[in-house]
Amino acid sequence: MNFLRKFIGTTTTDEVALIPSGKLFLTRSKQSPKGALECLYNDAFASIKQTTSPYYFQLCITRVYQEGESEFSRFDDSDDDDDLDDLIPASDSKSQSKDEWIFPITEELKIYKLDKPDGTRAIAWKDLNGDLGDNFEFVIEEEVRNSEVESFMLTIYKCLYEGKYHTSALGINDMSQLKEFVYNPKMELLTFEDLKEFDELEDSDEEDEEDEDADDEEDEDDKKDDDDDDDDETGAGAGLKGATGSQNSLVEPKGETKYSTSNFDLHLYDADSGSFVLQASKPDVELKLIDLGKWEYTLYIHGGNTRINGAISKNMNPTFNYEHLSFIFNYYTLEKDEIAAYSWLLKFPTFKDLAAFQSKFLALMYETLNKDMWGKSKEQDYFVEAFSEMKLTDEDKEEATELEEEEEEESDDSEYQSETVKWETKDQRDKNSNLAVGSSKDRSYVVRGDKIGVFSEADDGQLNFQTAITNLTDLQGKSFNPEKLLLHQQDQFMIMSNPGFNDKSLYKMDLNRGKIVEEWQVSKDVPVKSYAPNSKFAQLTDEQTLTGISANGLFTIDPRLSGTKLVNDNTYKAYKTTNNQFQTLATTDKGYIALGSGKGDIRLFDRLGTNAKTALPSLGDPIIGIDVSKDGRWLLATCKSYLLLIDNKITEGQKNAGKLGFTNYFDKDKKPTPRRLALKPEHEAYMVRENAGKPLTFTPAYFNTGLDSKETTIVTSSGKYVISWSMGKVLLNKPDPYVVKRYTQNVIADNFKFGSNNDVIMALQDDVSMVNRRSLANPKNVFN
Repeated sequence: MNFLRKFIGTTTTDEVALIPSGKLFLTRSKQSPKGALECLYNDAFASIKQTTSPYYFQLCITRVYQEGESEFSRFDDSDDDDDLDDLIPASDSKSQSKDEWIFPITEELKIYKLDKPDGTRAIAWKDLNGDLGDNFEFVIEEEVRNSEVESFMLTIYKCLYEGKYHTSALGINDMSQLKEFVYNPKMELLTFEDLKEFDELEDSDEEDEEDEDADDEEDEDDKKDDDDDDDDETGAGAGLKGATGSQNSLVEPKGETKYSTSNFDLHLYDADSGSFVLQASKPDVELKLIDLGKWEYTLYIHGGNTRINGAISKNMNPTFNYEHLSFIFNYYTLEKDEIAAYSWLLKFPTFKDLAAFQSKFLALMYETLNKDMWGKSKEQDYFVEAFSEMKLTDEDKEEATELEEEEEEESDDSEYQSETVKWETKDQRDKNSNLAVGSSKDRSYVVRGDKIGVFSEADDGQLNFQTAITNLTDLQGKSFNPEKLLLHQQDQFMIMSNPGFNDKSLYKMDLNRGKIVEEWQVSKDVPVKSYAPNSKFAQLTDEQTLTGISANGLFTIDPRLSGTKLVNDNTYKAYKTTNNQFQTLATTDKGYIALGSGKGDIRLFDRLGTNAKTALPSLGDPIIGIDVSKDGRWLLATCKSYLLLIDNKITEGQKNAGKLGFTNYFDKDKKPTPRRLALKPEHEAYMVRENAGKPLTFTPAYFNTGLDSKETTIVTSSGKYVISWSMGKVLLNKPDPYVVKRYTQNVIADNFKFGSNNDVIMALQDDVSMVNRRSLANPKNVFN
C-alpha cells in the first residue's frame, strides 16, 4: 500500500503516515511487580495524524479485529478490563479508548527505531504516564518493508521539527536538517530520564561469581553496611546519603581517553549545610574524558566509593570558578525509582591545572553541541569566552558600578509588594498562554484560549482584573486563539497572530471595541515567523508599519498597502540559503535590528535590506527570545537553560572602536565577549529534583525598559520560579547576581512594567501576578 500519504493534513483525523501491521507491547523495568512485558494489542496498525492544533501531531496505535471477532467480547473477564483501564492515560486524548492509544509527538516521548536481538524491528517510546522506565514498543510485522519503516521515522522527525520550530517541514526530504531529533537511548543513561539499572553494564561472568559468593558474604556485608550507616548519619554525611551508593556499579566506558588527571579534590554539595563537602582527595581519585564516538563524550570519575559517568552536555550546567580554582557540574542518577540530582565540585591546586582541564573539556563540549571538530572553527574563542568571566575596562567598571547603584536607589524608592489576582472563567480547562504589558496605557493583557484578560494598576498600586474579551473570532467568525501579541499605536490596538490558524496573516484588534477589525495578509507565499515595532518605542506613537521576519528573511509590514502588506522593495532581505531558522527579533530606539535563530546564531543589522554588520556564532542551542537595550549597547538572548548577555560595543584597539556592532564591523576574530547567565549548578539541581527530573526551561528574558530609565535588571522564569539578575552585579562578576521567588503555579510569561526596574508582571498558569523585585529572595533562602 502507499505508505507516505501526505505530510500536512487539515483535520484531526488526517493520516500523514502509516505502518499497516504490528503488535503493541508495554515494557516495564525489572523491578515492576506487574511483570516486564505485556502485550496490549496482538494485531494493530500505527499511524501519524495531524490535529487541529498548529504543528501538533499524534502517534496513534489502533487495534485490528480479525474476521468474526466480536469487539464486545474482546476481554476475557472484568479483571482484564480493569487492568487496561489503569493503563490508559485519560489526559492524553479525549478520544482515548481501549481500542486505540494516542500519544502526542513531542521530544519528551523519546521515540526511536529499535532493532531487537531476535531480529525483529520495533518503534519504541516512553510511557509518559507510567512508572520510571516504562516504555511502549510497536513490534513491526516481517512483511512491512524497511523503506516503509524509514519513511515513517522520517515523518516522526518532521513532526518533531514542526513542533519545535513552528514552521512547515515540507521542504525537508532528508535527515541532514533533522539529526537533532534522532534519539539515542544509549546516551539517556547518562542524562536526565529513564536511567536503567547500571548492573546491566557489568560483565555476565562477574555477576555469576558474585551470585556464588553472595550467601557466604551476606552476614559480613550486613554488619559492614550497619557500620557505614552509623557513620553517614553524623555531620555533613547525613545530608549526602545516597549520593554515591547507586553509582558504585558503574564501569569505565570503552573509548579513547582524551584527557586524564588525578591532581584535584572532589567535593559534593550538601543542601543541609549549604556547602561543598570533600569526598575524595588527590591522588586517590581519577578523572577521564572519554571519546564514545559519533561526537559523544563522557566525564568519568572514580575514587573510593564514588563512580560518576556523565555525558558531556549542556545538562551538566558546567561552571568554572577562577577565584576558587574550581569546576562545578550537575550529575543525575536513579535512586529508589526517583531522579536524584547532585552538584559536584572539582578543586584544582593551581590555575594552570584548571585551565588545562577547561581547555580540553570545552573543546569536547563544543564538538558535542556543534558536531564539528574543535580547531576547524574560527569561532571557538567566542565559545570559550561564554564560560568565562566578563572582562571590563576601568571605564566599563565605573559604568557597571553606576548601574548597580542606580538599581539600588530605585529599589529603595519603590513600594514593597507582591500580589496575585485570580481570573475566573466559566471554562477553567484553558490555561494562560501569553502576556503583553502596555507602554502608553497602564494595562496588561493575558491570553487564555480565545479569551484575553485585561488587568490594570489602581491608584494604590494594586493590580486589578478589569475586564475580559471573550469568544474572540476572525472576520469570518472563526474562533481565534492568539499566540503572539504586540501592542500597537499607543496601545489602542493589538496585533496578533496564530501560525497554525494562518501563518501568512496578522490580525488587528481594536482594544476599545474588543474585537478583530482587520486581517492583514502579509504575503501569499512567505510565512510570518515573528514581528516587532520598527523601533523600541514606536508603540508610543501612531507609527503603523512593523518589522517582520520569515524563517529566511526580513521585511517591512505596511498595513496601508492594498493587497498583501509585505513591502517588496530594496528593504526586503531574503537569504539564498534555506535553513536559517530565523525565529525572534528585537529593535533599538534607532531601529537597529537583532535577529536570533533556531540554530543559535545572532545577526545585527543597522537597517532593513542590507547584510548583517555582525554575525555572532551559535553556542549549540536555539535562541528562543531576544531583547536589546534602547541604545543598542547590550543584547540579551534566551536559550533553554541559560541567557547570553552580550556587549555590542566595539572594544579599544579595533578599527571601529567605540562604535556598535549594529552599525560597524568587529575586527576579524574579535567577536564581543558573551556572558553566559546560568543558575548555579546546585540551584538548578534543586529545581530539577523538585520537578521530577525535567530540565530547566527559561521563558524569554527581558531588560527593564522606559524612555528615561537605564537597563539595570533582567527578568525570566522557569517552572514555578521567577528569576531576576542585577546587570551591575553580573558585569562586576559578583557572586550572587540573581534573586528568586517561588510560586505555587508555573510562570507562563513575565515582563517588567514599562518604566520600572522593580515591578514585574507575570502570567501564571491560572492567575496573574505583579511582584516587586525587592520581594524576591537570595537563592540561598529559597533552594536550601
